[in-house]
Amino acid sequence: MLLLPLTGMAQTGVRPVHITVTNSKGEAPRRDIIAYVKSENPVVHTLKDGRLTLQDVSDRDTVAVIIRQRIYEFPASGMNTLQLDLNRRDKVAEAMRNGTKMPANAYRVVPLSVSSPQVNVNTMTSAMQYSSLADYLTGRIAGLIIEGGPGNYQAYLDGVVPLVVVNGIRMQSFNAANMLVNPNDIESVTVDRNGVIYGAAGMNGVLVITTK
Repeated sequence: MLLLPLTGMAQTGVRPVHITVTNSKGEAPRRDIIAYVKSENPVVHTLKDGRLTLQDVSDRDTVAVIIRQRIYEFPASGMNTLQLDLNRRDKVAEAMRNGTKMPANAYRVVPLSVSSPQVNVNTMTSAMQYSSLADYLTGRIAGLIIEGGPGNYQAYLDGVVPLVVVNGIRMQSFNAANMLVNPNDIESVTVDRNGVIYGAAGMNGVLVITTK
């Protein structure tokens, strides 16, 4: 009699979800794969050797997995294990939920290009007046503060240090980007405060710079 309520609680409560991803050869993919429970401020994790366990997942959650340029979203209701088999193009060829194959319409695939940056800073026509990237960005983005001086610049986005990406390459620091980028060559600057596609490194936000 007493076991019945406990069983009900176990079914509706949070639980771990074990994720496994294999490539077309049945091996762990060599590229970075990110997984997280979808939320306003998700905590992202990178799979190691094609495996990861997400803790405290509830039936109402959505488990998201980023592979290459796609986000795969799976309803977590009743899910304990999720096995993803990729084809040669690193697309999900088969998804297994608790050992049972999921039909393609049971989960959602979202191209990363669908997600637009939260801030887009247009290039000014008078870019020649700026002596450095730090000078160019100062005062132009709400919440972005640049401190220091030549050779020792640091950027803070909403009080934390963001990831800086220049032409798709992750910089070690804002100062490194400042020494690399000529403000005259800037084509666009975007800011993404939810940089989940960059993994744990993007959790503080991402400053994305593209040059001509």
